[in-house]
Amino acid sequence: MQYTFKDHFKTIAPVLSTALLGPVHIQAVEDLCSLFPFDAAAVFGFETRLGNPEATCDFFLQIRKDREGPGILAGESEFARLSPVLLNNPFWHKISRLFAEWFDVSSLLNERLELFWLEFDCLESSFNPIPNIFFKITRINEPRNAQWESMLEVLNEIYRILFGIKFPAGLGESLKRCIEALPPFANIYQVGFMIPRKTEAVRLILTGFREHSIFEYLKDIRWPGEIDYIHKMVDRYAVKFDHTAFNLHIGETVLPLFGTEMYLRDMSQPLWDPRWNEIFDFLGAENLILPAKRKGLGSYSSKKTVSHLFPVNYISGINHLKMVYKPGLSLECKGYFGTMINPQKEVAFKQTESET
Repeated sequence: MQYTFKDHFKTIAPVLSTALLGPVHIQAVEDLCSLFPFDAAAVFGFETRLGNPEATCDFFLQIRKDREGPGILAGESEFARLSPVLLNNPFWHKISRLFAEWFDVSSLLNERLELFWLEFDCLESSFNPIPNIFFKITRINEPRNAQWESMLEVLNEIYRILFGIKFPAGLGESLKRCIEALPPFANIYQVGFMIPRKTEAVRLILTGFREHSIFEYLKDIRWPGEIDYIHKMVDRYAVKFDHTAFNLHIGETVLPLFGTEMYLRDMSQPLWDPRWNEIFDFLGAENLILPAKRKGLGSYSSKKTVSHLFPVNYISGINHLKMVYKPGLSLECKGYFGTMINPQKEVAFKQTESET
């Protein structure tokens, strides 16, 4: 039997509420996952608009350096290959070259990058096969100007592979200003390219801000949105969680979009942490989460072990919520939930050895 990533999704599909993902889009996820080999990613998950009744989600894969995924996506695996649908796509050739560079232990990208995320946008009844690409840059304890120079080397290399050019100068000037203005205790968690959305803007995800230091930072980088509104939003919602991350969109200027990602510690889940019910009650009263989506998020939490060629442990649950500010639009709440895949190949190998 030829396993694909679809087998992972089908394992957790029974606990996936149709309020989160309807039948048409469940089939669309299966179709997308069937394009990837079984070991392509370490985590998969979903993003849903909690106040929107449409049962649709964007879908993401997390690619870890210490697993088989980079080699598979690079085309370096002897046993697992991407579907011809992807192999025949010109832009996927570039994505494969990106992962080939990351897979090379002597490369700049291998040295500087820790993780990749591929996020696939949901269309009417399918998914765009060209993903948004996010990556985590290894943290370095150097002055901000040195961090920026190091980041620019990474950005130039990724742009060279994907687009055949250096990172755009105007975009670089804006991003440099945002990096060099960071307070000493803040960190860069993710950088994202929203490739299929036809925008040259970069998404920057920042962590480590203390108390209200984010608002001074927004002033320092001349963020053009309503800082007083963001202050009220953070004070009203983020205070209910244990830690936060902040999303900025950087083009040739800093754009007036803002996201606040909110986490409970230790991947806490509604099954055992009563704070989730308090949070959901509050968001429901604010019309930011629908009852059916609240129920669907709560029921997604699960643990199970399934034998494929070897036992695989699946741990599913809520990752975090995000408040999204866009000028002129109502505040929106999104939910992020997913599944960690932990293959037990060593266990299976030892059992086979003992049997022989």
